[in-house]
Amino acid sequence: MDTRHVLIVNIHSLLIEGVERLLESKKDGKFDVTNTFAEDLPSLVREISILKPSVIVIDEVTSFIKPAELIVSLLNTRYIRLIVLNSQTSKMDIYDKSVSMVSDPGHFIEALNVRVASS
Repeated sequence: MDTRHVLIVNIHSLLIEGVERLLESKKDGKFDVTNTFAEDLPSLVREISILKPSVIVIDEVTSFIKPAELIVSLLNTRYIRLIVLNSQTSKMDIYDKSVSMVSDPGHFIEALNVRVASS
C-alpha cells in the first residue's frame, strides 16, 4: 500500500498531537501527516488542491468549516476520504469519494455490497 497523505484541518492542538502520535506509532510508516489552520473554506480548498491529501481529518466541534460544505467543495476532486471527528461525543463519520468504472453489471453489484458500518 502507498503512503497515505493525511491533512488535519483546524483541530485543537491537543487533538492534533494525539492523531499525529497515533499515526507515527504505526511501524510501517504509511502515513505522511500535515496540519493546517485554514482561515476559510476557499483557502482550505486551495490547500487541498496543492497538497492532494488522500485523507482529510476535521473536528466538527472546533472547526468553523462545516463538513457538509467541505464535502460539496470536494465534488470535483479525485478520490478522497473525509473523516469528521466529534471531540465531544467521540463519534467519527467517514465520507468516501470514489469513482469506479462499470463495464460489467457485476461492478455495480460490488458497489452495492460495500460494507457500511451501522450506527
